[in-house]
Parts: sequence; structure tokens; C-alpha cells
Amino acid sequence: MPVICFCNGNTAWGGGEAWHLNAARSLAERGLRVLLLCRPESALHKRARHEKNIEVYGLAPGRLSFLNPLYLLRLTRFLRERKVGALIMNLPSDLKAAGPAAGRAGVKYVIYRRGSDLPVRDSLFNRMLYGRVITRLIVNSEATLRSVLARNPKLIDPGRVAVLPNGIDRAAFDAALNKALAERTARGGTSFGMGDQGGEGARPFVLGNAGRLHRQKGQHFLLHLARRLKNASFPFRLIIAGEGSRETELKRLAVDLDVEKEVFFAGFMENLAPFWAETDLFILSSLWEGFGSVILEAGLAQKPVFAFRVSNLPELIIDGENGKLFPLPPENAASADAGAVPDAVARAVIEAAGNPEELRRMGRRGRELALNYSQDACMDALLRLLPDLYAPPARCRRAESGVYSA
Repeated sequence: MPVICFCNGNTAWGGGEAWHLNAARSLAERGLRVLLLCRPESALHKRARHEKNIEVYGLAPGRLSFLNPLYLLRLTRFLRERKVGALIMNLPSDLKAAGPAAGRAGVKYVIYRRGSDLPVRDSLFNRMLYGRVITRLIVNSEATLRSVLARNPKLIDPGRVAVLPNGIDRAAFDAALNKALAERTARGGTSFGMGDQGGEGARPFVLGNAGRLHRQKGQHFLLHLARRLKNASFPFRLIIAGEGSRETELKRLAVDLDVEKEVFFAGFMENLAPFWAETDLFILSSLWEGFGSVILEAGLAQKPVFAFRVSNLPELIIDGENGKLFPLPPENAASADAGAVPDAVARAVIEAAGNPEELRRMGRRGRELALNYSQDACMDALLRLLPDLYAPPARCRRAESGVYSA
């Protein structure tokens, strides 16, 4: 039986962790033996340990594990004894430690998946890792690939690079959303602490955002946007789903801006279906993204997306069709407290709320676009990179849109 090992040393939950877990689950369902190395204290370990068909080990590298010869010896022995045919890594620290260990263990396919739209430092160590250790680099978008090569266009042979977009399980998503909608109907109203605003019986227009509470995700921008909407006497509610290091800071900012009654911090949500059932418009405030899988979820839920024109987001959001794109605020206005961008977004939100038919049209178009990103088709594409381990069905072809679809 082919053996594929995923290695993810991150402790927090994010897009990379979701991809690794979904990919591990999908490949296990196809009959492969799947191992997952992650840190015992990580969010990924807590979720994956309940998967019956995935072997989970608390053996993922830490930031300095590549300097520990005993750890490297243990990891090499682990991979060799289990006859791992392919190792797929997530973080630079994973690559530094597990990559060379895989080479010593005789792993045929040593794959690094790069999901962050950030440049790779042009160092001697990185040139060795990209040039001699990994057999294949996977990136989730053309924007990510440009960032990888930004400081050294010759970092890796182009023939060893594959652009593999994230996928989404439409059936599972639809089932969860339909359940959430039914529960909302049975409940007879809203959730997330939302009461009526704007008059008796009126429901506020609901904006949603989901992601780590981190500087990259730009939630501070949303709070300044909320202030502008409140200044315009626009009845709205903003739901921010996620947890992270900025939670206290953002909650304090909401109080300072006097929007704490309009903003609801939902915390970490393992299942976002109730969030989608409540949201009218999704706003992705990220200052950069690796891929933006949450846009695919918004699309399946038929929610238009407003976002900054950064990273690969123009690949997922067609301005005016399934959402709107706005210029990124200048670096010296990182607080988003000044400038024309917040005002422009506020005007666009108010305009969208006043045109429900246009919102529905963009939502329908969003679902059409999201359906191009099939989880099964993306996994078929991944396995085509491992021809000696597994032969995927021949039913998948490369779609005209540039992503894989069944």
C-alpha cells in the first residue's frame, strides 16, 4: 500500500492546516496509508486525532529542530521504517528538518507546499533546500509562486514546480450549510448576539469576516469601516469569527471607536456553517493571502466578497461579478483610520445593501466560480505528481479557467 506522510509543525489553525487535514482525509479515503506529523499541542493534532483512517504522530519539527541531531535521526528512522513514499511539508521549519531526513530515509517524493504569499530569503541554506532536497515545490497560486521567486528567480528549476489551487468539498459544505439554515429557521431568528436594529422588526445588514486575529488579516480595517457605517446611520452588524494574538487589541479598538455594540467577536468556529447562514456580505480584509480558501466557502454559500486587490485574490474575485476589489490602504495608513479606501468600501456596502437583487446575482456567480475548485479534482492533480505511488482516475482534465475540475 502506498504511504504518504504529511508534516505540519504549526501550532495555530489556518489555511495550511486545513489543506493538510483535508488532503490527508481525501487520500486516506482513496485507500492510501496516510501518516500525519504534527505538534501534540497544535490545533491540527486535536482535530486529526479523531480521524479513523489517518495515523497521527506528535513528531513534527519545531523552529530549531534541524539543529538537533537526535531528533533528525529519530525522524529519519521513522520515515524509513514506515516505508514512506512521499513526504509533504508545510512550514519552512518542516522543510529544514524533515526534508533532509526524508532524503536520508530514501523517500522518493520530498514535497514542500508553499501557501504563503511572502518572499523566500535568498540564502545558501535555502538554495540547497530548494535545489537539492525537495523534489517538487507545490504553490497554491501564481501569486505565491511569484513571491517564492521574487528574490531569486533561479531558486528552483521551473520543471519541479506545480501550481495546485486549494479545493473544497461541495457536498460536505452544502450539507453543513443546509443544516445550519434549518436550525436558524427552527430557532426563529438570528444568532451571534444580534438583536433588531434600525427600527422594530428590522434586521440589520450583516457583514462577516473569518480568519486568524492577526495583523496580516487586517481586522482593524473592519472596525474603522464599522465606524464609518455607524456615522452614516446605516443599520448593520459585523461578525468577526476567529481567534489570535490581536483579540484584546481589536476588542479595545472596537470600544475606542464606539462600535462594540455593532461588532460581535464570535471566536474560533470549527464549523462556519452558522456564520454563513447569518452573513449577507463577506469582507476579506487581508493585507496579503496565500490563497484565500474562505472565498471558495463564501462562493458556495452565495455570499458576495469585498476584498483588497492583493496576492491571488483577483484570481478568485472577478470585480463586479462575484464581489468587489479595492486598492490596499498605503502602508503609512495601516490603522485604516484615514484615507479614501475605508470611505469607498463603506459607500459600496451601503449601495450593496440597497440592491438585494444585485447581491443575489453576485452570490450566484460566486457559487459558479467556486464549483471549479473541486476537492476531488485537486487531489487527483496532487496524485498525478506521484505517478509511481498512485494512478488517479483519468476523468479529470484541466479546466479552461486554469484550475482543476471534475
